[in-house]
Amino acid sequence: MAPAMTRENPGRRQQGMRLCIAAILVLGLSSCTAMLLGGGNSDGTRLGGDQRSASQASADRALASRVSNRLKDDSVLGQYDLRIETVNRRVILHGTVGSYEARERAIRLAGAVDGVERVDSRLRIGGT
Repeated sequence: MAPAMTRENPGRRQQGMRLCIAAILVLGLSSCTAMLLGGGNSDGTRLGGDQRSASQASADRALASRVSNRLKDDSVLGQYDLRIETVNRRVILHGTVGSYEARERAIRLAGAVDGVERVDSRLRIGGT
């Protein structure tokens, strides 16, 4: 006697195949997140952790605070909402100022703060 033949449902087979492909894509792409996001932050540190020592990170935070206070105390720059980042004594200025002169003033004042080795400006010129 011959074994009984069964017919597979073609729709079920396609559904199973789609599920397998989706699982492979999800698992494969999850390991590529850092690559897809560029692999690093705008400030030069790597995603997934800051490579600075705790004392260097603390010193950078203190330096950012001094630069921020200096710019806030300035009669021209105090009106602008500026964000200060520091990485290894390098200051990065973010925000919008009202003129080219205000931008140059911010760079000059930030660079004059004790401990700053370099100033990078990402300041935009626009309204207040």
